[in-house]
Amino acid sequence: MKNTLSCIYEDFKVFKLVHPNKILLNIFYLPSFKIVFIFRLSQLFYRSIVFIPLAYFLTILNDTIHGVWIGPKVVVGKGFYLGHPRGLIVNPRVKIGQYCSIIQQVTLGGPCTEIGDNVSINAGAKIISDPVKRQIVRINNNCIIAAGAIVLKSMPEGSVVVGIPAVVVKKMTKGDNWMARRKSINKIG
Repeated sequence: MKNTLSCIYEDFKVFKLVHPNKILLNIFYLPSFKIVFIFRLSQLFYRSIVFIPLAYFLTILNDTIHGVWIGPKVVVGKGFYLGHPRGLIVNPRVKIGQYCSIIQQVTLGGPCTEIGDNVSINAGAKIISDPVKRQIVRINNNCIIAAGAIVLKSMPEGSVVVGIPAVVVKKMTKGDNWMARRKSINKIG
């Protein structure tokens, strides 16, 4: 319970960082935080055998209302942000690190997919592990996955990844990630 509450608090802080103005209006108007909140509640309910049906009901609610399928078994770190999240599909065995950002139409598939910390996954990207080979596809910390990229193999830390199949086109400096950029934009603006 305490871990879930701290995750929700960090998720809210990230939402507030991305949408600093009219925060109460944005919470009710934008689906981003509502989806993450419903997902966190489903995780909380999934911990008790009595409430597992309610956990899956919340997953179905997120899918029906928002077009986002992310089940209660998915492991997600704190500071999770979904921007324009329609069409998001996450395999139940996926692990997502802290302070990750995912945009619309993203698929995180296969049983062996792991996303590190401070990763930004942009519109239409697909990260898919091979269920037959059981090789882990790991997107290491501080990566940016470009819109439309199809990632079928692990990517090193600090990579900018583009293409079909995805390749590394640039290495970022240490500490350069989507959260750091967002914080610097808020300081300027």
